[in-house]
Amino acid sequence: MKKVFNHKVLPIALAVSSALYSQQGFSQQKDDIEVIQVSGIRSSLTESMDLKKNASSIQDSIVAEDIGKFPDQNVAESLQRITGVMISRTNGEGAKVTVRGFGPKFNSVHLNNRIVATTDRGREFDFQSLPSELISGADVVKASRANISEGSLGAYVNIRTARPLDKAGFQAAGSINAKYNDLAEKVDPKISAIVSNTFVDDSVGLLFGISQLDVTNRIDSAGANRWAFFDASDTAFAPGPIVDESGNAVNSGNIWFPGRAWYSMDTESRVRTSVNSTLQWAQSSDLTHTVDVLYSKLDREAFGNGLQVPTQRDGFTDVVVSQYGTALAATKAASPIDGRFQLEGQESEQWATGFNSTLYKDDWTFELDLSYSKAEAIEKRGAYIPHIVNASVDQSVLPGDPGYKPNQEFGLILGEDYIRYDSRGGDVIEVESTLDWSDPASIRAHWNDVAQFEREDEVKSLKFDVNYQLDDGIFTSIDAGISVGQREKSQTAFRIPDGCVNVALPEAEQVRTCNSSIDLDDNIFSINNNSGFLSDVSGNFPRDFVLINDLSAFTDAIGQIRKEPNWTQTTIRPNETVSNTEDTLAIYAQLNMEGETSLFNWSGNVGFRHVKTDVASVGNTIELLAVESILGGSEGGLIEPTYTDPAFLTKENDYSNFLPSANVSLDFQNGYFLKAGAAKVMTRPAIEDVGVNRSFNYVRSTDAFQTGGNPLLEPYEATQLDISLEYYAENGDSYSFAVFRKDIATYISTSTVQRSDRFIIDKLDANDNVIQVPLVETITEKSNRDGGTVNGIEIAALHYFDYLPGILSGFGVQANYTYTDSSDDNADTFTQQNVMAPGNGLEGLSKNAYNVIAFYDKEEFQARIAYNWRESFLEFRQGPVLGSNGIPQHVEDYGQFDFSTSYDINENFTVNAEIINLTDESNLRYADVRERVVNLAYSGRRYQIGVSAKF
Repeated sequence: MKKVFNHKVLPIALAVSSALYSQQGFSQQKDDIEVIQVSGIRSSLTESMDLKKNASSIQDSIVAEDIGKFPDQNVAESLQRITGVMISRTNGEGAKVTVRGFGPKFNSVHLNNRIVATTDRGREFDFQSLPSELISGADVVKASRANISEGSLGAYVNIRTARPLDKAGFQAAGSINAKYNDLAEKVDPKISAIVSNTFVDDSVGLLFGISQLDVTNRIDSAGANRWAFFDASDTAFAPGPIVDESGNAVNSGNIWFPGRAWYSMDTESRVRTSVNSTLQWAQSSDLTHTVDVLYSKLDREAFGNGLQVPTQRDGFTDVVVSQYGTALAATKAASPIDGRFQLEGQESEQWATGFNSTLYKDDWTFELDLSYSKAEAIEKRGAYIPHIVNASVDQSVLPGDPGYKPNQEFGLILGEDYIRYDSRGGDVIEVESTLDWSDPASIRAHWNDVAQFEREDEVKSLKFDVNYQLDDGIFTSIDAGISVGQREKSQTAFRIPDGCVNVALPEAEQVRTCNSSIDLDDNIFSINNNSGFLSDVSGNFPRDFVLINDLSAFTDAIGQIRKEPNWTQTTIRPNETVSNTEDTLAIYAQLNMEGETSLFNWSGNVGFRHVKTDVASVGNTIELLAVESILGGSEGGLIEPTYTDPAFLTKENDYSNFLPSANVSLDFQNGYFLKAGAAKVMTRPAIEDVGVNRSFNYVRSTDAFQTGGNPLLEPYEATQLDISLEYYAENGDSYSFAVFRKDIATYISTSTVQRSDRFIIDKLDANDNVIQVPLVETITEKSNRDGGTVNGIEIAALHYFDYLPGILSGFGVQANYTYTDSSDDNADTFTQQNVMAPGNGLEGLSKNAYNVIAFYDKEEFQARIAYNWRESFLEFRQGPVLGSNGIPQHVEDYGQFDFSTSYDINENFTVNAEIINLTDESNLRYADVRERVVNLAYSGRRYQIGVSAKF
């Protein structure tokens, strides 16, 4: 099947012209139609503005256009239309939210004002598990109040599900859609239905909703990781010549180079089933009970075919260096190229249940809320890394045998074999080599790893709130309440004992796969000939690499070699297993006020929230005890580590936070509002950062990387100030200008320490000579420190062209812009030569971001085209090993067009279409300078077409 819409401008032109052309067919006014209810884009926006205008603090909202019809396929992608809200994506789909520069861990996401258990290691909510069809709206509260839960330096986000008593009588909606990803080239189904009805004189209501999604995606990506440096004067590591881009010799200074260039084509299948049910009983006009249940099951499996080219070993010649000290191009004596076959899967389930009773008694309101949420997930990972070698080498002739050629590396590589890389042509590194990555005959057994992580999250909460109506001048009411919560989150880790050998056998019987010359059956593999891999990117980089046809056949072959048929069976890893508990107790009081002056009416609130948190972490820790060198391979040697036995450990901590807040709103009675808020806010440390467990993520060649938790971390704390000027016109137009400031008193950052004084190891240099080098141990954990400041402005506008004649009156535009600036005076500074320091900005913060949405809503026809853009930002001050490897890592500017349209056939049936990522944009990550690309990924366009019905 040919790829649809190859030219980037064509989809936009088609979308816009389709919207304009379609309207011509039904431009006549229909005077005889009785309007029963208002729904659609305009009604949704108008209701959202009403919620914003009347909120008791500064907030933004989104509202479903109708029952079962949210503005976007994904809740996160609707939230990004709100001023100051940006999202991160997983395989092209919105996943987590960032608000005013504060990433997902700083934003507390609730469902019906309740915390939901999550399937990841942390507490961040992943919106991929929540179908938009079951959602009625969402609020993003930016100025905190005493009567909402703590935990947000960014914003308090509340997702609302529909309630049957909100609309009496029978209501039903359903949809059937076909989804298509133009990279995967596969049509998948998506169905949903929601039914609501009331009984017993509308005193009992029942709502039931279900959503089923089965989708296939493909992600094409390439990049470079394990960035490292050598000194240009080190002729043993880099014999040279080394020149700059003008041809001048470079004889000194640090030269940064990619440790590995990699290429991957991943196919992902995702099945999600979600069910939501709500039962309400209005026992009397003063007493209502509500029971909510939400269940979501998400199964995901992705398999990646690709390769990684070893550029990390010494022997650099013909090096071309940029002005920033990057080795843009170089030639090296060949080492075996790695096949890069990876399996990532997850089976997860989430439950969220709640009971609420609200009683009105004279001037009192009492509300009791009980909730329970549980999430379980099994994450599976597999890394299958064979070697790609010179197939012409006689595999039976080994070192010391007659006929063995000099410089022949373990029967895999000849001395004249080479690898040449060049990154001057674009964002994907071009590679040339005498080794043929498209020949299954070149594949040899090497290293493999299989791991599994079982996670469980359990959240229990009890809240009791009281409101008392006052009749005392400006004081209107008092809110007070208590909240008790308990959360337990655990991870049990499993991994195979060894990636190279069956350790259960006596050493004399063991067959080692790593760096072996053991051939694998060619029928296990095929060649990537017709996939169009990274077809939007030019360059002479690997496209026709070898694919695995049958993973089970590959693992069976490895099992035969290892004499271990069940080698993929994992065993528990105590040092990676941990359990965290978090007990919270919060009390609050809030005084609500309102009054009038000759200039304006006003309302406001002042209050406090006091919260105590007790945390405990239980797990095991290990230490690196000894290392053994194993010579050879693409890196000149491997490390066989020996660890201490796991030591059981329990750590406890507690902290208390007093959080005052005040908000005021001035209504000038002419559409203008001036709002302000001040509050002290906090975010608890990420759950994954407070474990006692310690993991050794990568121990091979000359490096050992370990990460550990810090159970004694204190929470993030900040004081924030918000001011917003807003205008609301009678026809629904609205405009706002807001400024905000956050002074961060306590922050948590990554601290990295390196030591090289414990172990000396052997390895081979480029000439296969044995040399001794120190093992560099990199130890990473989190620690508290002083914070910085964040300042910003937000501008938003909603304008209807209802004053235009005829069909033109259906047009409208919505736009917003956010500017955010941060100063982190205590940020770590970089003194490494030829590394561009990340500055003093906070991680995850884009200085500039904006949204522009043009829409049309007139009678039966609706259409919308939206563009969302955010500026590049610092992702990590010290990036991961499989990224920038300890130096800063950034995310490039990203903008995306989305288009949707619908036509009401009659009052019951609607046809709709949607295109996500119209212009096929890519995501790009890079290290400290733009030319050091870490990851370039294309996820393609996503199309949806379907029909919906409502009754």
